[in-house]
Amino acid sequence: MHSVEKKGVLLINLGTPKSPTTEDVRVYLKEFLSDKDVIRMPRFFWLPLLNLVILRSRPAKSAELYKKVWTEWGSPLLYNTYLQAGLLKKKFDEDKIDKFFIDVAMRYGSPSIESKLLQLVKSGYKKIIILPMFPQYSTTTTRSIARKLNEIVKKNELLDKIEINFIKDFHNHELYIDACCESIKDFQLESGQPQKLLLSFHGIPESYVGADEPYRDQCITTANLVAKKLDLDEKQFEIAFQSRFGKAEWIKPYLAQRLENLPKEKINNIQVFCPGFSSDCLETIEEIGEESRELFLESSGKDFGFIPCLNGSEKFIHLIKDLIINCDNYTIDYRTLF
Repeated sequence: MHSVEKKGVLLINLGTPKSPTTEDVRVYLKEFLSDKDVIRMPRFFWLPLLNLVILRSRPAKSAELYKKVWTEWGSPLLYNTYLQAGLLKKKFDEDKIDKFFIDVAMRYGSPSIESKLLQLVKSGYKKIIILPMFPQYSTTTTRSIARKLNEIVKKNELLDKIEINFIKDFHNHELYIDACCESIKDFQLESGQPQKLLLSFHGIPESYVGADEPYRDQCITTANLVAKKLDLDEKQFEIAFQSRFGKAEWIKPYLAQRLENLPKEKINNIQVFCPGFSSDCLETIEEIGEESRELFLESSGKDFGFIPCLNGSEKFIHLIKDLIINCDNYTIDYRTLF
């Protein structure tokens, strides 16, 4: 039994299929796309469409993409999140800090939030820090974790008296901005300066933007802070949003459109960095590193640089350490998010 002073920590990322097979990808996509925070269409319309159309066609296509990026340790997202946890533990050990036990969970797929929470409680932890690995808060990601957490706590008596510290976001944290800038500068030491740096964030439907959805504003804040730290003027960088799904209007500008149009504006040498992804995953390795590169070059662009995500960078691990050690300064009551 661990001392009550010692805290459990869960680094929670979006999720991953168990394997890159069509069936496992189907199971993963069903859980993900059934989330009411992700898809806000009326259930009577969305669920038949999901089950009768999307889940019959999309899993096979997605499985082929996952096979291209899969590692011996699982998906890149799972591997990198465990890498971050391991490096964080190593950092705590080096600094002789023995107050935290670090583990990993996924919102969708496995390891599940519920299984990891129960493991921590059964191991004697009375205080648990929940750190969603999304720098910018969105109702589609962080609030979904909060809602799931509430559901788990309500149905498990073991969790009744556990103190939960929930970190909402870190989009403007100085150490996060430093980590982003270091990744960009490290890449440019090898590849040189581009004509333009694109800071690409995952998109969300325009209809989601509102008083409870500060995501777009936080993305803009992050991008401006990164540009300021790098001493870039407004012509040297721009913001774009990727991963549009369906026909509805999403927040703009769309990355794909900018990649097509930049060569027409005589911008032929670009680099793309994704500050909103703490870890490389299918949406960065495949969508940015492959599909976006191909689109830009086919549009008469000349040089395309894909800058890796924060992953296991030293400054990013330093940021996570600060968030955990000083969690009282960053935490909120997760039940206020829904």
